[in-house]
Amino acid sequence: MEYTQDRFQAIYEECKNLILKIAYDMTKDYHLAQDICQETFLRLLGYRKDLKEENIRYWLMVVATNLIRDYYRKAYKRRELLDEAEPYSSYDELDYCIDRYLDSLEMHELTNRMLKALHDRNADWYEVFVLVELLEVPRKSVAKERGIALSTVDAHLKKARMWMKEQYGAEYREL
Repeated sequence: MEYTQDRFQAIYEECKNLILKIAYDMTKDYHLAQDICQETFLRLLGYRKDLKEENIRYWLMVVATNLIRDYYRKAYKRRELLDEAEPYSSYDELDYCIDRYLDSLEMHELTNRMLKALHDRNADWYEVFVLVELLEVPRKSVAKERGIALSTVDAHLKKARMWMKEQYGAEYREL
């Protein structure tokens, strides 16, 4: 896909905070995170013709994490040459942490999409589901506050769970 300057700017504005957050969360160094974010978007310019629009966000996340892995591998090698002491993290630990972070980020995004879709499908199901499942408000309290029977709360929960399982079950199991 060919990008105009305006489209690239829009992608940058849409994704820069995500990439910066990923980089900062993994490095705990704001300046390094900025460098990684900048390099990630520079690489997007080089690959812009090969990417599909719907894959850009994930591609940026993968490139950013690979840049972080590269940075730590190079830092490890530099430290190994200068100092024989055992480094804080091994490659395996770093890869495991990065993979876990990406998995949690993907799960978070899926959860947000699921909840938005549930709200769009039925606002009552959504409200009951969020109160009971996420905020852990007792079912009896939800029924009392909403002025509905406990059986109605249970029915809303059951319908919400079934609908989300039908709509997102396969995607959820993939994660």
